[in-house]
Amino acid sequence: MDWNVLGVLRMAGDRLLGRTPQTMRMPDLLVHGDTRGPDFLCVGAQKGGTRWLFDQLNHHPDFWMPAIKELHYFNENIHLKWAEPLYQRARYSPQRLNRKLQRSKMRPLEKTDLEWLRALIWLHGRPIDFDQYSRLFSPRGDRISGDITPTYGIIDDEKVEAVCGNLPNIKVIYLARDPIERFWSHYCMVARQQKWQNTEDFATVENFIQTGSGIRHSSVATNAARWQRVSADRFGLFFFDDLKSDATGLRRRIIAFLGGDPDKPSGALSPDFNRKSRDPKVPMSDEVRDHLIALLGDQVRAAAAEFGGPAEEWPKRYGL
Repeated sequence: MDWNVLGVLRMAGDRLLGRTPQTMRMPDLLVHGDTRGPDFLCVGAQKGGTRWLFDQLNHHPDFWMPAIKELHYFNENIHLKWAEPLYQRARYSPQRLNRKLQRSKMRPLEKTDLEWLRALIWLHGRPIDFDQYSRLFSPRGDRISGDITPTYGIIDDEKVEAVCGNLPNIKVIYLARDPIERFWSHYCMVARQQKWQNTEDFATVENFIQTGSGIRHSSVATNAARWQRVSADRFGLFFFDDLKSDATGLRRRIIAFLGGDPDKPSGALSPDFNRKSRDPKVPMSDEVRDHLIALLGDQVRAAAAEFGGPAEEWPKRYGL
């Protein structure tokens, strides 16, 4: 049967029976898929170039990447707000969806992606199961695959140890960024998404600090060390600074670290392709800047000492 027709029939059956992710039949992918699991995790930093990396790998012939960038399997739980709409559109109008994806310079979805999305939705709200998680990467075949979820960077030590213990051969990537720059990029993104007013005001920034995870994500020295302690020689540290100054070189180093061929192009994407490069930024006041230096200065200094490379220049930006 044509996979488009099969998808429509399955969706109709699920709706008629009132099925939710918790009551749907377990997808075949989670029953019969192989349990090799992902080859790598990219665990951060949020706002450190992870979307750029996903795009580069998603179009590279040596890699198979999930239909959704961030799985959130080990932290917040799977985001149905992305998975379910994509699943429905892939079932009802796959050709139309793929035309839109291609216009957005994203790879078109295939039959295996439909089953993958159904499996991801089924896993929502269920306890962590490393065998089932590993089966999510079955569609890769002989290609390299991984999970790019930057919020993994702030999960606790116990979860980090569980992930690396149950996936003992996995490589871990961390894209480090100046903690204060990273925080501000994060703040600007949320302010834009939430359409906040008075975004330049100190009180608005302070409320974000107190109620959000921005400072935790900006604790880059602490977060990288948490993962490096467990993954040891399988840990790769790279810099957002290099994405701005030498995207080609950064791409080459990461793909080589993961076992791919850096000489192969990522489809029609240039190495410096950045779909977020035009996002507007909120001006940072001197008061906010001084406050962030007080909060994150220790992380800036620690990263300079522990990371070396471009991080050695970070303290100079703040008189540290």
